[in-house]
Amino acid sequence: MNFEIFDTDYITIIFVKDKLNYTGREIEPLWAFKVFNVQKDNIVVFRGKMEVPIDNMKDLKDIKREKDIDIPIKSDDAINFVIEHFDNIDLKTIYLRQRLLVCITKEIIEDNCNLKLRRDGDDLYYNNKKLSVCIACKGIVSSKIHLGINVKSKGAKHIEIIGLEYLGIKDIDKIMKDIAIKYAEEINKIEKDIRKTLPLY
Repeated sequence: MNFEIFDTDYITIIFVKDKLNYTGREIEPLWAFKVFNVQKDNIVVFRGKMEVPIDNMKDLKDIKREKDIDIPIKSDDAINFVIEHFDNIDLKTIYLRQRLLVCITKEIIEDNCNLKLRRDGDDLYYNNKKLSVCIACKGIVSSKIHLGINVKSKGAKHIEIIGLEYLGIKDIDKIMKDIAIKYAEEINKIEKDIRKTLPLY
């Protein structure tokens, strides 16, 4: 697999140059170590189809819905961000990091298309059409986040989706890199702020 690795102070960025599909297996612990030999906190960025079978889903609401009406998480073309943090945090903190990632994504996409997106929790919409999917979860050794953003406006059957191309964004690689770099910068700044702040007495 063809990829580039960029190390920052507290998190490693891995840009995958080849097409890689997201199946839900990538959110399992130590995936970046198994595939890219990276043991540090990391964010892996790649583009490909997105189709998550029920066995790989982590959101109980999605699992119950899938059982009832056969609705997979699916996109014909998407950019994906899979993040892994190894600090011993609770599930609430990893969800806060997830929201940070989504807010960064919203800001970068809006800056590149001059359109206003709507954020509802961890989901992004334009004209009530769904642009993204996102999940955060916690395991024994690490916490993980997946964010998938549609590039093309097709693939899902149960809901109207919209893609970056419809929003007028042509340089998809730039969007991928900008989001990953900005997230890494924010994590690095937070870690440095922790290390300079005196405690309350």
